[in-house]
Amino acid sequence: METPGVGATVAPAPSKKIGRRWKVHRAPPHPAGLSYQDLRDQIRTGDLLLFRGNRIFSDAIERLSDSPYSHVAILARWNDRVIAFQADTQGVQLLPASKMVCKYQGKVDWWSLKQKLREDGIFDPKALLDASLTLLGIKYGYWTLIKLGFRILLGRAVPRKDAHATPDSLFCSQFVSRCFRAASHDVLDVNPNADDACTSPANFATSGFFEQRYALFDGSNGQACREMLETPFGRNRPDVVPWDGLARRPATAPAHGPAGQSIKPT
Repeated sequence: METPGVGATVAPAPSKKIGRRWKVHRAPPHPAGLSYQDLRDQIRTGDLLLFRGNRIFSDAIERLSDSPYSHVAILARWNDRVIAFQADTQGVQLLPASKMVCKYQGKVDWWSLKQKLREDGIFDPKALLDASLTLLGIKYGYWTLIKLGFRILLGRAVPRKDAHATPDSLFCSQFVSRCFRAASHDVLDVNPNADDACTSPANFATSGFFEQRYALFDGSNGQACREMLETPFGRNRPDVVPWDGLARRPATAPAHGPAGQSIKPT
């Protein structure tokens, strides 16, 4: 098999799960084979990443919710960067979207919030960011997620009793649901007949608030998920190698003046 060279981009192979018919369809690949890095400038605050994992736990969520998705994250713009908020096993956290696309073990789809919801003033991007940032660091809701699985199996839902107080724990779709309700005065409620704790990633795809864009894949040749520290030539201490969403600045040796003294940049 031929190995792609440095800088080459490779479109993801088609999914092998072709025998199952989901009630929700995955986003298609871009017709021109564009990667995440090619598409990132089109992403706006309030768009979503929907994930299809390849682990047993992910498969269980997909089967219980009758959808190809097992995880969801909020996308946002921060100056010229694209960041993502998610609740995973390490709790509610913020990561570069490029790193999530590069590192995720499975498939990643981009869904965008419908333009009309932005134009009509229903959605407040600042309120979404404020809610997401307020919930950073909350631990992952393992027990809440397990209870959701039993509710789905038994065909039961929890009546609406969403509290406005900060919760002790959250799982992925519960976190995203709470943030979108906060950003729309409860209008963008993807599961209006039940508690946030009854929300699954599939609810965002079936809510009518979002539309499919494209399946994403890393086009950085792995640079987006490389280690962040490198040791420049001639030095024994590692430096941070910044990643700007598109490229990584290589570590370089310091300039030296007379008698080997380092020259400080101006």
